[in-house]
Amino acid sequence: MSKRILSACALAAGLISAQGAHAVSIGYSNCAAGDGSGLTTCVAGATVVDFNSNPGALPGALPAGYTGNGAVVSGSVVNIYATPAGDRTPYLTVPYPTSPGTVTATPGGSYNYFGLYWGSMDNYNTLEFYNGTNLVASINGIDVIAALNLLGNQTSPGSNRYVDLFFGNQSYDSVKFISTNFAFESDNHAYASVPEPGSLALLGLGLVGLGLSRRRKA
Repeated sequence: MSKRILSACALAAGLISAQGAHAVSIGYSNCAAGDGSGLTTCVAGATVVDFNSNPGALPGALPAGYTGNGAVVSGSVVNIYATPAGDRTPYLTVPYPTSPGTVTATPGGSYNYFGLYWGSMDNYNTLEFYNGTNLVASINGIDVIAALNLLGNQTSPGSNRYVDLFFGNQSYDSVKFISTNFAFESDNHAYASVPEPGSLALLGLGLVGLGLSRRRKA
């Protein structure tokens, strides 16, 4: 994992009322963050996993802290995985090489922010966030598309976005990337502890609230 200090900059896409005591705020980054590509987080001080360590060995093993049925890949393979729109670097695909698949990330520590460049958002792409064995939130690609009022397909900028997830006073210590079909492609995973969403708004971070009731793992 590499640490990047990035400027706090994003644009609100609208606002959806949060429901319940425990909600996740969803936003999207809309700034020339990091290398100017707009494909990585705008949150200052976030730890970013960019999957670029072993580009010569692709398809390759998962980086430290990541386990499961996935791979670091480059380019596209028909009916298996497709490069997220605009991404010219290695990225994570789940599953690999069979379906369905799950990759679990255990970044070390507890966080209340997660970001990822999410390629071709689909209803069979799901993120699950855990604090120990407790399920904090479950979010799929259609949740994000609906919350941000986007239009989705494999190459559209509307379904290939850098997505920011803010958990407020909740925290998570592991993330599951789940796909029941080909495939869940993502890049530039970002982990951070940040102020409450209300404070972030003062820094220019636009949030879209999506009410997600807190659930516990059965």
